[in-house]
Amino acid sequence: MEKAVDASDDPSSASASLVEMIYASVLEPARYDELMAIWQSHVEALLKSGGDPAGAAVTQEGSEVERHFLRAFAIILVFVYHAQIILFPTYKIDSFDPQGILEFASTRDALLNLSPVAFGWSGVQLFLIISGFLIHLGYLRGVEKGRIFSGREFFSKRFWRIYPPYVLALLFFCFAIQGGRYLTRPDRIADLASHLFLVHNLSDTTFFTINPAFWSIALEAQLYVIFPILLLLRKKLGIARVLLGTVLLAILLGLIKPFASPSIGDNAYGTSVFAFWYIWCAGAFLAERFHTGKTIFGQRRTALLISMMSFTLMTFSICTKATAPFTVPLSVLAWISFFEWFLYFPLNERHTRSIPFRAGVVIGLCSYSIYLFHQPYLRSIMRFFGDYGFFPAAVMIKLAVSFAIIVLLSYSLYVFVELPSIAIGAKRRAARKNRAIAEA
Repeated sequence: MEKAVDASDDPSSASASLVEMIYASVLEPARYDELMAIWQSHVEALLKSGGDPAGAAVTQEGSEVERHFLRAFAIILVFVYHAQIILFPTYKIDSFDPQGILEFASTRDALLNLSPVAFGWSGVQLFLIISGFLIHLGYLRGVEKGRIFSGREFFSKRFWRIYPPYVLALLFFCFAIQGGRYLTRPDRIADLASHLFLVHNLSDTTFFTINPAFWSIALEAQLYVIFPILLLLRKKLGIARVLLGTVLLAILLGLIKPFASPSIGDNAYGTSVFAFWYIWCAGAFLAERFHTGKTIFGQRRTALLISMMSFTLMTFSICTKATAPFTVPLSVLAWISFFEWFLYFPLNERHTRSIPFRAGVVIGLCSYSIYLFHQPYLRSIMRFFGDYGFFPAAVMIKLAVSFAIIVLLSYSLYVFVELPSIAIGAKRRAARKNRAIAEA
């Protein structure tokens, strides 16, 4: 007779426990030492291997902390990008002169369009890479432990992780802002339905409605749906060939775009699940290399150099019509190499005990709630503090205070919505397994 399954045996429940431990570590120094002991072992492994990440065994918990910190980096990028749009609504230049050069009318235009903040949209690409990495790494570790992939269990985990908080945010923005129109007007009912079924990113008509940030949530859900296809292709071709195939698919979609139906729209077509699949697969490819103790770019310094070069090329790629199509692929290369470099970064006690590091881990933990709720009310929050013009110090203070308010609200949602949702899903799966065992 097999033993009954407790909720704590479920991987997602274990992940939730780790999440709670990391969060508590910020408030309880005694528990913080527990997590940092893991980091210390990671640092020692790197030192013994001579700084070669392939020779260092990185623990699951150690890499977990890094990924939360990267999530914080991604959400801050997205936040400041949206803030720049609010502060400078007409800053973006997308017209080219007859020679195919971007038409900057002034130095101010050039600075605003070429600053790192202007590329904060690439935080979404980083989120997709992290997602592909986490999902595939979880699969690989499950296989290593003898677990067979279960579509039902996989989709249950993803549902309880993203859908309840998403629906709460969706209904809030529908009815708190629009009143009853989403229940009385046919076009609004159809809009709401497309969001509930996570297909609103398939048409420009519904792409940015309700909450402009929601398009990537639909994309993420669609990437989950085709994950079993990725696993099937990986089994037959290997992950490297799958990644190459998705890159070629994205190129093909770009080439045939002029022949696509105008009703789809540029946003829906350019960010479709198959156009962006290669980004998610890049994260899965990194997970496979990481899991087997290998790297993509060799030494850490090589990964960092490639990342810096890619970010530089990405910045200037927008300046000509001929190179503009390479902006997103360059951002993916920049982030995947940066991710690999950061995965093996030997953090010491001074780093991990610093306030910025602890704050970054917390921001990363509640980054999903920040993403769900920040954009629609960001303008109102910033205006609440008055119009100080564009005096740099005043703008920075206003941005920092606005972000702090959003983080505090998001933390509440993380504690009272995200974690309970994950726990409910874990308990339901455990109960289902127990019933199956009892009936066997």
